[in-house]
Amino acid sequence: MIGITTQFAKSENDPGTSKFFGAPTMPEEWLTDGTVADDEFYFAQFRLAEIAPFDTEHLLPETGFLYFFLAETDGGFRANVRYFDGEPETLVDDFNEGFSLGDDTLADCSASFEETEDAPDGTALLRRDGGEIVLLQYDPLDENKPEYLADTEQVLTFRIAPDDLRAKAFDRVTVTLEDVS
Repeated sequence: MIGITTQFAKSENDPGTSKFFGAPTMPEEWLTDGTVADDEFYFAQFRLAEIAPFDTEHLLPETGFLYFFLAETDGGFRANVRYFDGEPETLVDDFNEGFSLGDDTLADCSASFEETEDAPDGTALLRRDGGEIVLLQYDPLDENKPEYLADTEQVLTFRIAPDDLRAKAFDRVTVTLEDVS
């Protein structure tokens, strides 16, 4: 499992860095071709080269970016996880404007990565859970996180089957809020 430490940006962030919320940097065509739906907000982007040294099983590509978009639904959430193998060129300052996510979600919250013990809580990548892989788990009660979902006392988990991950079938990712056991 790869732990994620976050920190709100104290100055202008590198637009191509790994981060939660704030302003995404993404491919220009995604803004017009339907890759991201109007009801989806930007949750996170990860530069895979920053993760690669800790991905000892080589589950993720070593280059490019992995993006997480979410839509709130009546029954929970819908995930839209996208892989882009390149350097994105468009910074979108106001991507999440119009969503009621909390004021701190408009600021960049940079992410850094480290090896960590497998645990059902904490913010992390690539945790094995039964026959699935928790691609990303987001614990809003960790330090230096946007307050999004902090009132739930649950962890947001993005899950994928190992075969789908190997095939880069990120359209098969599911997302749920889960109690920490």
